[in-house]
Amino acid sequence: MFSSILTTIFVIILFLLIFLNFISLPGNWIAAVLIIISAFIVPDGTYTFFYWLLFFVLLIAGEVAEFYLQILHGKKANASASSNVFGIIGAIAGGIIGMPFLLGLGAIFGTLLGAFLGSFLAEKFISHKETEEAGKVASAVVMGKFLGILLKFSLGIYLVFYTARTIFEAL
Repeated sequence: MFSSILTTIFVIILFLLIFLNFISLPGNWIAAVLIIISAFIVPDGTYTFFYWLLFFVLLIAGEVAEFYLQILHGKKANASASSNVFGIIGAIAGGIIGMPFLLGLGAIFGTLLGAFLGSFLAEKFISHKETEEAGKVASAVVMGKFLGILLKFSLGIYLVFYTARTIFEAL
């Protein structure tokens, strides 16, 4: 029974870590480090070769999806490279600044607003685009960022569910 309680607490912590993705922090990777550490604690054979294969595929797919979708949507709107870079920097800063608001949900809005502002300012002042064009590019970058974060978050949630099932089956 004690191990079930500890496992439940561990899984809850993993779920909470996955939410860090919404503020552009590496929630999936922090959870992954804890899962790797747990491999030394859980009974031998809990994590199979297939588990680890899926584990790393999900982690890498989440990262690729987040950045690829942002860049893809930005490219469709003719975003410059600096627009994507400043969009990422703005997303991280906005997520951190927005975190204290709305019981933590402000981080989501801060991330998206930060991505917009970073991308917009890069387009306006580095690429010298008109305000309307810079706004369109920034909106496209934010849409890609949002879809990327959502996909990365979903993959992280699946990873936690899969890990929980794997551990609970071994108890």
